[in-house]
Amino acid sequence: MRSAAYLLYGAFGALLLVVAFSVFREVREAALEERLPWEVEGVLRDLDEIRADTLRVLVLRDPLTWEERPHGQAGMEYELLERFADHLGTPVRAVPMDHPDSMLLALQLGLGDVVAAQVPPRRDRRRWLAYSKPYRHVRPVLATLRPDPLVPLDRRGPTLEARVDTAELSVWSPFAVPGYGWEKGAADRIPLHVDPLITPEDLLMEVLLGRHGATVVTDARAHYEAGRFPVLEFSAPIGPEQPLCFVLRRTAPQLRRVLDQWLEDPQRMAGHQAVMDRYAAPLPKPGPLRTRRMVPLQSDSISPFDSWFKEHAEELPWDWELLAAMAYKESRFDSTVTSRKGAQGIMQIMPRTAERLGLQPGDAMEDHIAAAVRYLNKLDTLWRRAVPDREQRLRFVLASYNAGPGHIIDAQRLAQRLELDPDRWEHHVERAVLLLAKPRYYMLPEIRNGYCNGRQVFHYVREVLGLQKQIKARPRQPKSTSSSSAPERAAE
Repeated sequence: MRSAAYLLYGAFGALLLVVAFSVFREVREAALEERLPWEVEGVLRDLDEIRADTLRVLVLRDPLTWEERPHGQAGMEYELLERFADHLGTPVRAVPMDHPDSMLLALQLGLGDVVAAQVPPRRDRRRWLAYSKPYRHVRPVLATLRPDPLVPLDRRGPTLEARVDTAELSVWSPFAVPGYGWEKGAADRIPLHVDPLITPEDLLMEVLLGRHGATVVTDARAHYEAGRFPVLEFSAPIGPEQPLCFVLRRTAPQLRRVLDQWLEDPQRMAGHQAVMDRYAAPLPKPGPLRTRRMVPLQSDSISPFDSWFKEHAEELPWDWELLAAMAYKESRFDSTVTSRKGAQGIMQIMPRTAERLGLQPGDAMEDHIAAAVRYLNKLDTLWRRAVPDREQRLRFVLASYNAGPGHIIDAQRLAQRLELDPDRWEHHVERAVLLLAKPRYYMLPEIRNGYCNGRQVFHYVREVLGLQKQIKARPRQPKSTSSSSAPERAAE
């Protein structure tokens, strides 16, 4: 009986071992399936193989990493690695990727040698990846829209008055890493939502378009984009600084050693800093968008050219104060000024446009005003069918006067692509024209006129309209009984 019991216990124990082994194997297989695809040993391709071939840089499309432009390639990280490749004496090639995990797998497979994607070093990944010495440090700032004193003409669609209740944080952000410590209370004031599908660059564009209230970006991105987008405002830092590094295979220790030495070489640091400085501009002061400059009004007269403005404005669908506002914005009523691009006279008409309008060098300022009126009427006719509303059309006409109609037609196409209203200026097409300063937008197939300084156009329309409003609202002097004189011919 006792031997039978032992046999029974032995059989039961064996069964438990079989079950336990089966469960262990299933758990292990499940764990392996959950491992990220790049968590593998990298191929053996180190410095000697790279020097005999090409330094392949895995990049994401981002202006601070790498981007295509009409006449070449640019991007802060890519330019740094171009300098490093020149130090090695080897060619360099960008390998664009669409997702960070794809970049890391391509790195391990030897399709690239260095990952450039504004990456912080992560302890949880050092088992599979190696990180260079930091090339810079960044801090998080909050990007929001500036308060806009212009009330939207309607409340349809997105506006530049998006309510800020949550700040979006891209999972690709250098601050979306385990253990990062935000400043005390920063995440409580505006809760953070980590978005797993969108890049920091795209999140910033969503804020600009009024579709998100706020996003967290690096102070490096803030200094780069502030020069392009006056509608954006950036906060003071809301967290400690984070190092940014290049990512390499653990199986390329020689490449890592030489790259680290190059990054920390005191004789080369000034050159590294010069590259980064090209991608930075001063942050403007916080506060509402400015809409106009003030004309120094000392009497009922605006300028020596008022009678000509009044005479020729009779051919326009708008009041003469518009011409006065444009002339002040263009030249401060200085008839001798010539721009760097050759625009002349108080209306700053470009040479090719002047030729088409029959304006000759040396013509009187009255002729310049008459030519500007002819051009405004041509632009008004151009936009009449597309923008039937007269006041809205004026904004498209002014933008076209400043940048040329081709760029504004491009902005209209881009607005339609971005699901904005292509027939409304404020908060719609004016946002699209800002985006025409970025290669990812002005190199789209439907954009036919290339780069546009959208910031200049944005301010031009708002300032001319603000100046016109100020001039129309000026206090009037009692009319004199004496006869008025013609504009001073000396101003010609």
